[in-house]
Amino acid sequence: MALPLPQDTHLSPGAALGPVIVPGSKSVTNRALLLGALAPGTSHFRGGLEAEDTRWMRQALRGLGFSLTEEDGLWQLQGGARPRSETPLWLGASGTTLRFLLPWLALSAKGPIRLEGDPRLFARPLGPLLEPLQALGARWVADPNGAWLHPAPEPPHCLDLAVDASLSSQFLTGLALVAAALPEPSRLTWAAVASSSYLDLSTQWLRRFGCAAVLEPGSWHIPGGSLGPRDLELPGDWSGAAAFLAAAAATGRSLRLGPLDPEDAQGDRAMVEILEAAGCAVHWVGPQHLELQGPLQRGLDADLTECPDLGPVLAALAALAPGPSELRGLQTLPFKECDRLEASAELVRWLGGEAEILGDHTLRIRPGSPLGPRAPFDPRNDHRMAFAAALGALRRGGDLLDPHCVAKTFPEFWEVWQGMLQC
Repeated sequence: MALPLPQDTHLSPGAALGPVIVPGSKSVTNRALLLGALAPGTSHFRGGLEAEDTRWMRQALRGLGFSLTEEDGLWQLQGGARPRSETPLWLGASGTTLRFLLPWLALSAKGPIRLEGDPRLFARPLGPLLEPLQALGARWVADPNGAWLHPAPEPPHCLDLAVDASLSSQFLTGLALVAAALPEPSRLTWAAVASSSYLDLSTQWLRRFGCAAVLEPGSWHIPGGSLGPRDLELPGDWSGAAAFLAAAAATGRSLRLGPLDPEDAQGDRAMVEILEAAGCAVHWVGPQHLELQGPLQRGLDADLTECPDLGPVLAALAALAPGPSELRGLQTLPFKECDRLEASAELVRWLGGEAEILGDHTLRIRPGSPLGPRAPFDPRNDHRMAFAAALGALRRGGDLLDPHCVAKTFPEFWEVWQGMLQC
């Protein structure tokens, strides 16, 4: 059943949107959960994201024998043991869960591990991560329903690996997290990496768990044996904030949202600079809340190499902008939950604009005229495509198929979106 997407026609000129409380960060939550499992002792987390992707990670950790309790927003995790499981682990469609767990299980698990999930999960690239793990003695036996992972005979004392990270920085992050739990210092090297800002994020969280990792161009130095348990407040999600910030930019209204950390290493923090460059005004209200005032004064001109997940929302915003836009650095979008490059171009056309894909990394967009009734937009079971369609519909209207796909990272999205408009 299609969901009629809300428009902003009921808002008076100059009315404020929001305020909006953004959810926790999936990227941070899954990093913190794995680091908490690796660190000997008991860690406590508040502010973790409650969504499908983080639920699969928590379910997997419990399935691997770890004590993880949740009460009144406080998560308590007992870490430090070697993982083992005699039953399959279901990972849903969570790429971070698979790519973060895989190196740890391949190098440390006690016995074979069965991994299962949505078909798209195992269709996404894994070869560059499996290659160094297989060289260390692990075996990966895939079948139509998932895969068996047979760990290396003995956990290594350290890692010294060259990794092809041109398709995903998650390959490096998964190896770096497990390296921090090995007894001796490790070194990872690469010639090219996709979305290197996520390596900055991983380094930030390694350090918060006591590992003084050093990230340099083309190499990562990771001391071993230094992880310790932590009591941490996890930050809000810049990715989750993106559609709401774009709503203020598209409607010419102001919006206050948080909690967000201005020093956070999340790459999607670049949303602020992109909107400022297009004429929006931004300022911080206190230490954790951001206020943005639209409207856009011009089209978008942005390189998203370090923040490709912003692509769909910015494509929808470009379809509503006062001039043409160009989004570059999108070469990893075809390998996400769906082919987001093609889906973003389709969304622009659904919103009445023109979209041209140049090579595998650039999207040129010209805004068009408002449209009347048309077929519902299909987000291809991709949460970020649904967020983007919601943004575009503020000015163009329309219906959305499969609205529940937002549960992957933001189950309350539609309630929060409606609340933003009902000011």
